[in-house]
Amino acid sequence: MCSHTKITGGMILLLSLGGIPDALADYSHYDGGLLTDSHLDATLKNVWMLNTSDAMADRGIGDQIAWAQALHLDWQSGWLWDHVGVDASWYGVAKLYANDAFYGRDLLRDKNGKAQGFNKLGQLYAKARWGDPQRHLSLWAGWRQLYKFAALNVTRSRAAPSTWEGVSSELAWDAFGAKAAVVNRFSERDEPEKRRFRTLKSNKQIDYIATGELSWVPAKGTKISYIAAESDSYLLRHGLEANALVPLTDDFNLLARSTYYYARGLSEWEGARGFSRSAQHLFALVGYQYGRSESGFGWSHTQARLDNGLGHFYWHFGKNTRGAFNSKADGEGNDYINDGEQMLYLYSQYQILPELLVGVYGNYGFGMEYKGVSLKEWEYGGYFLWNSPQIKGLNVFAGFGPSYSWKLTSAGAPSLASDNSTFRRAKGVGGSVRIEYRFNLL
Repeated sequence: MCSHTKITGGMILLLSLGGIPDALADYSHYDGGLLTDSHLDATLKNVWMLNTSDAMADRGIGDQIAWAQALHLDWQSGWLWDHVGVDASWYGVAKLYANDAFYGRDLLRDKNGKAQGFNKLGQLYAKARWGDPQRHLSLWAGWRQLYKFAALNVTRSRAAPSTWEGVSSELAWDAFGAKAAVVNRFSERDEPEKRRFRTLKSNKQIDYIATGELSWVPAKGTKISYIAAESDSYLLRHGLEANALVPLTDDFNLLARSTYYYARGLSEWEGARGFSRSAQHLFALVGYQYGRSESGFGWSHTQARLDNGLGHFYWHFGKNTRGAFNSKADGEGNDYINDGEQMLYLYSQYQILPELLVGVYGNYGFGMEYKGVSLKEWEYGGYFLWNSPQIKGLNVFAGFGPSYSWKLTSAGAPSLASDNSTFRRAKGVGGSVRIEYRFNLL
C-alpha cells in the first residue's frame, strides 16, 4: 500500500456535507442584489483514516493514523446586475488524534513532526456570468476549488479541500463546452500556507499552469473531452476522456468509459521522478446498470520509462500541484501506474435502500519489472454510503480493505531479496470513515 495519501476504506466515522458552492449559480431567479440572494452554509466534517502498510518499515515508518474534525463556512453572494458576485469559504480543522506517522494521511498540519489543527480562508473569488443554462459564459478570479477542471483537481475526501489561485472560465453552447484556467499558487488540503509551484528536484519556481478542455455531450450520460495542460516550461500533458451510457431497456443500461493520457517533459523537466522523457496511460471500462445494481470490469496499461529506476505515470505538474487523473489505476491503496504495468479492475455496487449504497472492488497489477524481477500488486475491499432520510444533509461513508505491494528502499525503489530473485512483499490494511453534515445558516 502506498504511503502517500491513499486510503482503502475504514471503520469509524465521517461527517459529510459537501460545503462547496456550485460552479454555476441557479439561473432560474435573478433579483439583482449581492446580498438579497446570498446564503451561508456550514459543513461539519469528521474524518478518520488508517494505513497499516509496512512498505516503509525499513525506514521506521509504520502505521499511519489520523483523526480530524473540520468546520467549513461557505458564503455565496447573489448577483449584482444579474451578472457579477463574490463567494468565500473558510475552513477550520481540529486535531482529534494523530500517531507518529499521521502526515501520511494528509488530514492535519505537519509542524516540525507534530500534528496540528489549522484554519484558512480557502476560497475568495469574484464571479461573473452571462446567458442561460443552455448557452452561457462564466468567469471566476481568485482563490477557488477547481474540481476535475480540465487537467487540474482538488481533494474533497480530507478534512479540508485544496484550492487554487488564478482565473478560470467555462463556456457552454448547447451540447458543446469549453473550460480554461491559468493558476499560479496552490493551498494544500492539510495546511494553511499558499505556495508557489516548484520543480521536483531543483526546487525552482514554476510561474504558472495553464489548462483547457473541449467537450461534447451528445446525450445524457455520454461525454467526450479533449484536455491539455502545461506547467510553464516543465511538463506538458494531453488527454482524451470518454463516457457513454446506452439504455437498452427501462431498467438496463450499458456503461463504457475510457481515458488516455500523454505526458512529456519540457525544457526544465529533470526526469528525476516518474519518467525520464515521456509517459502514456490508457484505461478502459465496460459495465452495466440493472435496476439498483451496477457492475463493471476495467483494464489499464502504462508506459513510463525512467532511467535507472522503476518509472510511473506522474499526473501532477510539480511540487504544490494536483492533477486530475480519471482512471481506476489510481487505486484506493496502490497506484497501478508503473512502467509496463497492466491492471485489472472489478467493482460491483447495490443500492440496498434509497439511502444506502454498498459496494465491493478489486485491483490487480502485473507486467512490470525492476532489475529483472517481476512485480505484482493487488488490493480489494468494501464500502458503504448512507444518506440520512431523517436529517437532510447528513451522510456517512466508510470503506475498508487490505492491499499488497512491495517494500521500499530509502530511495523509494522496490526492495529486492538479497539474491535479487524476488521482491520483498509489503502488506497492510487501509480504512477511512467520513461523516459530513451540511446545513444552511443564512
